[in-house]
Amino acid sequence: MSKTYLVPVDGSDHSLRALEYALEVANDEGDKLLLVHVQPSYNTHNVRRFLSKEQIKSYQEEMAEEAFQTTEPLLARHDVIVEKMMLIGVASEEICKLARKEKVNGIIMGSRGLGRVKGSILGSISYSVIHTADVPVTIVP
Repeated sequence: MSKTYLVPVDGSDHSLRALEYALEVANDEGDKLLLVHVQPSYNTHNVRRFLSKEQIKSYQEEMAEEAFQTTEPLLARHDVIVEKMMLIGVASEEICKLARKEKVNGIIMGSRGLGRVKGSILGSISYSVIHTADVPVTIVP
């Protein structure tokens, strides 16, 4: 029976290592990887004062595309079904909501991403996903 794994990507080395591991795990014919990139909403008064909704959306899409482009060299070496999706909101919440909605078999993610706190042993997003997700979560260092 085929399985689906959700893999958050942000272009960081940690997320690419997680994708590499996910590609090894998803080795059965028909297995699928759901790559997701989450952008903040930027829906604050201060941001909206200077940027239009269209500019914000364009920026979010550009950032997602950059993150997805970093995955291409890895994906090109594997024959696995891949779907890419950009979400808007709080990353940990959106990841867990999507995992529930898509009924994934597991979440495979990096221990840290491109966040500001570089000294943490475990990033705040991965920490939150571990404690919120309804499916197994694999953290790749």
